[in-house]
Amino acid sequence: MIGVGDPLLLFAVLTAPSAAAVLALIPYPHVSQAVARAGAVIAFVAAVLLLATGAEGRWGPYLGLDALSEVFLLMVTGVYVTSIWYSRGYLQHVARPFLTPQVYYALLSAFAFSMIAVLVVTDLGLMWIGVEATTVASALLIVLERRPASVEAAWRYTLIASAGLTIALFALLLLYISTGTLDGFTLAANPPPATLPIEMAVALALVGYGTKVGLFPMHTWLPDAHSEAPSPVSAMFSGVLLPTALYAFLRVYRVLPSPPPVAITDLILAFGIATAVVAAFLIQRQRSFKRLLAYSSMEVMGLAVIGIALGGVALYGALILLVAHAFAKSAAFYCGGNVLRSTGTNRIDEIRNLRETMPATGLAWVVSAAAVTGAPPFGTFLGELLIVVGALAVGEVWVAGVVVAAILVAFLGVNSQIGRMVFGEPTASSRPLTESSDSGWGFAYLNVGVALAIGVAAFPYLSSALRAASTLLGGSLP
Repeated sequence: MIGVGDPLLLFAVLTAPSAAAVLALIPYPHVSQAVARAGAVIAFVAAVLLLATGAEGRWGPYLGLDALSEVFLLMVTGVYVTSIWYSRGYLQHVARPFLTPQVYYALLSAFAFSMIAVLVVTDLGLMWIGVEATTVASALLIVLERRPASVEAAWRYTLIASAGLTIALFALLLLYISTGTLDGFTLAANPPPATLPIEMAVALALVGYGTKVGLFPMHTWLPDAHSEAPSPVSAMFSGVLLPTALYAFLRVYRVLPSPPPVAITDLILAFGIATAVVAAFLIQRQRSFKRLLAYSSMEVMGLAVIGIALGGVALYGALILLVAHAFAKSAAFYCGGNVLRSTGTNRIDEIRNLRETMPATGLAWVVSAAAVTGAPPFGTFLGELLIVVGALAVGEVWVAGVVVAAILVAFLGVNSQIGRMVFGEPTASSRPLTESSDSGWGFAYLNVGVALAIGVAAFPYLSSALRAASTLLGGSLP
């Protein structure tokens, strides 16, 4: 239940990043940076306290929390705070930035606020507005470094994401016509009959929000936007934006009675399998390490969607995978940012011998790559294992086989490329490398440590919240 102090925490987690977005425009770069950092820390602390106190319930007609939103809230604010702090060193190495530091910090804070707003509202219409706001807030961040490819990526991201969200809007209109309300908590507590219009609404929401999640074949914006954005922004794109869009779909999915209609679960399963398999094989062809990491995120989202479709223990595994991947992938992008600003290139074949030239970053990159791809004992391994176990538990042996194959292909593709850059001998085309004192590799170790803790021991509050969130969605406890 929402206690006496919980509305204050809810207020803090919402207003801290929004206030930072406004106050960061103060025409003093150091003050702007300090304000943005303070807003991120306040939002993260408030999210941790909300999770620790189990503040579940409604506050007013439009705000509310449950175990699912609390888990995602911790994930978003956790990556947000490290991205804000990592940004200082990264911005110092951008030669001709399109944005001033003040505008950059304001947009990054607004980006985080829009995702947080998605997670704390109970109305599905307001949730849609929040997801659309993430596009508005983040599009300009992609063009920070003034590359022509960045401008093209920003336009493609804006057009494709907005087109997908238009389909999601039609889904909400259909849902409102069928039920007379868009209150997600009310609809989840009292699901309407699974009529054809309701099923169509869920299917359209899958396509609409799935565009923002990066599901195949609506994924075409993802590799360009994630690879052209500054590394702190890429970390938020891959780590928490994709799961936030998936969260919005899950809220619509919860409208269906339990168990959901087979046609809907089969459709979700088909999108998940196609996404995981296509991304796993596209990983093998990448020549840019940022595109490599982007396709890795797409593969993980496919696996998570498979877990959602299967339900049961696989759904619990999907939630673990999303949380662990968010922290591990942000760590990988921080390492990539260090290398990019030291060499001026993201081409894999031009980077070698990081183990000697950038030992701290090199080791962090190897560890984060292993975490991202599901190596034991990281939380991603536990999540993927539970998805495979969940597939076997419901007799979907072929799905388990496909999941294992996709995991192995992606694992080999990502780790072989990262390993080549870290341990490979220099070649004639290799760029010179120097590790700067402000490289921020400590944030990479911090976030990958969270992914490790989830797999090894888990956080007591996070573990119980994940179980509760899984139960809300119809999953079973392992």
